[in-house]
Amino acid sequence: MVPAPQQLEIDSDASWELLLRVVNSNELKRSLRLRELLLYLGKRSLKSNVASIREQEIGAAVFGRPEDYDTGIDNIVRVNVSELRKRLAHYFQEEGAGEPIILEIPRGGYFPVFLSRPVEKDSKTQEHDPAPEPVTNVHVPDPKGTVEHETSSASLPKDVARQRTGRALSWGLGIALLLAISVSAFLYWQNHALRLQLQPWHADSNRAAFWSQFFASGQEVDIVTADTSYAIAEDLLQRPISLDDYLDYKYKSDVNLPGITPQTRDALHLVLDRNTGSVGDFEAAERIMGLDAYSPALKLASARSYTPQSIKDNNVILIGGRASNPWVELYKDRTNFSIEYDPLLHRSYVLNRSPAEGEQHIYEIVQDHDKAYSVIAFVPNFSNHRYALIIAGTDSQGTRAAGEFIASSEGLAAIRQRLPADRYPYFEVLLSSSRLEGTTLHTVIQTSRGYAH
Repeated sequence: MVPAPQQLEIDSDASWELLLRVVNSNELKRSLRLRELLLYLGKRSLKSNVASIREQEIGAAVFGRPEDYDTGIDNIVRVNVSELRKRLAHYFQEEGAGEPIILEIPRGGYFPVFLSRPVEKDSKTQEHDPAPEPVTNVHVPDPKGTVEHETSSASLPKDVARQRTGRALSWGLGIALLLAISVSAFLYWQNHALRLQLQPWHADSNRAAFWSQFFASGQEVDIVTADTSYAIAEDLLQRPISLDDYLDYKYKSDVNLPGITPQTRDALHLVLDRNTGSVGDFEAAERIMGLDAYSPALKLASARSYTPQSIKDNNVILIGGRASNPWVELYKDRTNFSIEYDPLLHRSYVLNRSPAEGEQHIYEIVQDHDKAYSVIAFVPNFSNHRYALIIAGTDSQGTRAAGEFIASSEGLAAIRQRLPADRYPYFEVLLSSSRLEGTTLHTVIQTSRGYAH
């Protein structure tokens, strides 16, 4: 049995060095948000004389929330601290298994503690109790209950000795079998719990049924985030840029077109030299990666660095609409719903190419900025045995809402209810979301399409 960690006096310099190792570990290298959260909590624990840290304080300092925001409505701190606890536990089991100090955030609060990890004694060095002396005599009651006398086991009849030996052997084998079953059950439970912690897509039937198509095969899955510099360039040029021009960088020569003012030309040079992204897009990507975060097959890429060969060979998840992720253009003939952008009006909208009865041709948000539309499309990739998933919104937070929806058991259950099948068919859903101060409150399916596999 592994001894429990001890809360002993630990040198603050050693604790700080441990904190930096964890922050820079492979466990957290993909999550800038969790790294910032851990650094903040660690600094508050080590560098200030406080005994607790309030949830509102963390939300304001790390996540940019107002100092008096309602934690009952916005649970961003609780969600991220829960994920951080899992990452810390896995770090000290794997990469940090040799750390003499461990770092924990006890449940019920947000104050990190540094604990000394006890060293297990080597079984070879432990003192053994002296072996018990063999018993050679047993007391046998007199049948008449009047006299007790000692009888040597050696003098017992052979059939009685064999019976006693058989019973002892049976008891021993039974105990050994019971212990083996108990150990096997414990190891199975431990392995199952660890699997759910490292691969949450196994946690329920809805997520397992859908996400197994991406993660269970072992084939590469590319998550391609949008390039918002590309969208800004379209704004400045007031026209769309094709995927071919994007890949060949031909659009960079547009800065010299007639009618481009010197100010616009300078702005285009600045924009096109940068590869920027959207917070909502990264949060959607983070939700997807969290479903199988430790898989070597899961790759994160930027639209600007992605290649045609990769999108042909691999499963792909495209984050963002065509205006910021030009790779979506490849699927325009395979989808009915798409996020479009008007560079003259600077406005995004959903195009419904073939409206069914009761549906609109255009879905757009004009005045209500607390709402957004988004699209999720699950379609075949260019290889028959590969898949493509497109997640895009009319704004950054709409994309984030769509990422949360497709990563959740509830969202997938709602999709499956509309598209009953033994396995998920190819589908598209148009979502509408409501939000409050940047936090998505409710996302529902506006309309959908289903296609045969």
